[in-house]
Amino acid sequence: MSGEFRCYETLWRFTTGLGLNNPVENGMAWHHNLGVPYLPGSSVKGLVRSWVEQWLDHSSQDEINRIFGPRGTRDNEEPIKGVGSIIFFDALPVTPVRLAADVMTPHYQKYYSGSEPPGDWQDPNPIPFLTVDEGQAFLFAVAPRKRGATENKPDLEM
Repeated sequence: MSGEFRCYETLWRFTTGLGLNNPVENGMAWHHNLGVPYLPGSSVKGLVRSWVEQWLDHSSQDEINRIFGPRGTRDNEEPIKGVGSIIFFDALPVTPVRLAADVMTPHYQKYYSGSEPPGDWQDPNPIPFLTVDEGQAFLFAVAPRKRGATENKPDLEM
């Protein structure tokens, strides 16, 4: 399988998998074999697609759907299924990862849950969570879905 790979370094802390089940307050995505924080390929694909749709004016929706696959739902709310011409692999750390602690502090929990208006009488609730620290190198890789497909080679340029 031929493809392309690049190393990119984090400019600031990030976390992934906050909604995953975890014995503590917030989860983090840990690679099931390597035991390190990582970005799942589906997340990388979504991130790249969002960037392309936002910033590349010359890309048509047909071209975006060809590369990333269609998205959305049909009239009957059934998801549109399909794959794109490019495979996005999990982004893995190049060296041992340095972790850092961060905190999110919801100030108006009862307002967020819809039971009260926001007010200064509500108590902030600091919630600590783990992040990958800034300055960490990750390996990103993509490959054409069809082995040896030369027509998709330009799609791989990162």
